[in-house]
Amino acid sequence: MEFLNRQDEISLLERRLTGDDAELLVVYGRRRVGKTELLTHVARDTRALFVEATDTLKQEQLLDLSTELARVSGDTLLESQPLTSWEAALAAIARFVGERRTLVVLDEFQLLARQAPELESLLSRWWRTTGRHLPLVLVLAGSEISFFEDEVLAGRLYGRRTGQLKVEPFLAKDAALFHPRYTAEDRVRAYSVCGGIPYYLARFTDERPLAERLLTEVFERSGLLHEEAELMLRQSIADPTNHTAVLRAIAHGHNRNSTICARTGLEPTHLTKILGTLERLGLVERQRPATSSPRAKKITYRIRDHFLRFHYRFVEPARPQLRTNSLAAAYVNDTVLPQLDHHASLVWEDICREHVLLTTPGVSTVGRWWGQVPTGQDRRTAEQEIDIVGVDADTRVHVVGMCRWTATTVDFDELNLLDRLTPFVDGRVDRPRRVLCSRAGFTARLRRYADDDPMLTLLTPDDIYA
Repeated sequence: MEFLNRQDEISLLERRLTGDDAELLVVYGRRRVGKTELLTHVARDTRALFVEATDTLKQEQLLDLSTELARVSGDTLLESQPLTSWEAALAAIARFVGERRTLVVLDEFQLLARQAPELESLLSRWWRTTGRHLPLVLVLAGSEISFFEDEVLAGRLYGRRTGQLKVEPFLAKDAALFHPRYTAEDRVRAYSVCGGIPYYLARFTDERPLAERLLTEVFERSGLLHEEAELMLRQSIADPTNHTAVLRAIAHGHNRNSTICARTGLEPTHLTKILGTLERLGLVERQRPATSSPRAKKITYRIRDHFLRFHYRFVEPARPQLRTNSLAAAYVNDTVLPQLDHHASLVWEDICREHVLLTTPGVSTVGRWWGQVPTGQDRRTAEQEIDIVGVDADTRVHVVGMCRWTATTVDFDELNLLDRLTPFVDGRVDRPRRVLCSRAGFTARLRRYADDDPMLTLLTPDDIYA
């Protein structure tokens, strides 16, 4: 795979590798985000021991470590007498490091800790007495986010680590590096399928049209990504039946506790546990209006991973229609492609919020707002939404905006709606900057108006990816 972007992460790791101090780094992130590729890339010109743990028994894991250590060190004794304890393994690693700057990566560390509960305490003690005195960069890496945040960063190794790096999915503009010859609109559509996960994006390079990539990579039974969602879920959850039902419900727009329960038939207490698990895995997130308190009860849920949202909307419910390649092709042409822009519209909002966050000074958070607004008929109200609300650290609103992913150009009606809704936003709202984002662009008269209004910005996909 061609290595794209990640310049900040590479710089951080290389700076630690070329320094003089011993380092104990924690590198973690969700599956398929590219942690192993990143660490392998950094280790290519470095003296290194790279151990990728497997989900097996402790003795087998120690045997794998012994084999790899024997290979890189040339110690033939380790081949005939493998390590049988983690005390011996750490001692052997110390001997291997010696006096030469060395990178040691224990990848999928959570699998090692699961089989050896004593490992974290043992490693903490070993680092204090031995490891920190060696020319060593020790990296504990893995994909179980809750384990690393709760057990490693805030657990027994708290105070031992010298740094941490959470590897995040690519931002939309970085994801577009995988298909630079796609139109700006198709880059949005591709991002709505793949999200920022390099493993998925690498299958959507621009040698072939987006529709063909969808068919051969996702919907045909032989496609690399056809079973990806289920396989990824089963790696983290022993029986994901109920979790799958919840993901499918959210993917189809049921994003509140009550509507998810109604769709799935799950009891509220059971649903709360399932949502908690999906949140800890980084697959689902709860949302509140951008100006609300973190304790506000006005909550909705969304699938963070665009690929999972796409899968549970289009792939998982259509299994009977994907039995053959010809059936899959008909399904993609007749069902998926006509609905793809509706699916992409929510991702377009994410892309625009991301753009506003990166380009608006003073804004620390960008979300959306929803709430009850008078309809003008008696005392009736209706729930309305503003797609973009950017606030500073004091929740003062700096920017508001609307996003439209339709084939018609946007005119003053969208600007008028934004101006009507803005006074109802909770929090401190003075005179925020306004942003309108449109797939099809804007009418000539709205563009002329925006040219004379420094507080109004108009954005198209071409502007985002410029």
